[in-house]
Amino acid sequence: MSPVLTTRLSGVVVAGLGVAACIFARRLPAQTGFGLGPAFLPFWTGIVLAACGLWLCVRPAVDAEVSWPSSRGFARAASGFVLLLLYTLALQPVGYLISTAVFLVVGILLLEPVRPIRAFVVGVASAAFLFLIFRVWLRLPLPGGLLGW
Repeated sequence: MSPVLTTRLSGVVVAGLGVAACIFARRLPAQTGFGLGPAFLPFWTGIVLAACGLWLCVRPAVDAEVSWPSSRGFARAASGFVLLLLYTLALQPVGYLISTAVFLVVGILLLEPVRPIRAFVVGVASAAFLFLIFRVWLRLPLPGGLLGW
């Protein structure tokens, strides 16, 4: 199978997943008493997925040579998956703010060779910013964990 056909078939699958996410999100309440409801994020994620899938289907055909990543690339991908798994396991007991900050700091260090202090500042600031968006602006309940808030 050619890379162009594989890309277009992948686009159809991604677009289908996006449409399915939108359909299932419409079954959730759109709003609750404290702000945006649980349908907000899945619906807009589905829209973005469908748009990306359609872009893969209609973009100009580029028949590029596909090569496998090196073993270091596989190790980075596997460590990212393990990090994501640990993040989801730590979210309830540790809490959103701490677990997200640790996830972002370690993720930054895995992705790019930056100084640890820079990764720490960016990770903690990003986690605090996301906390303010979800907790204060959108008024969504987040796991309190060790901090209790």
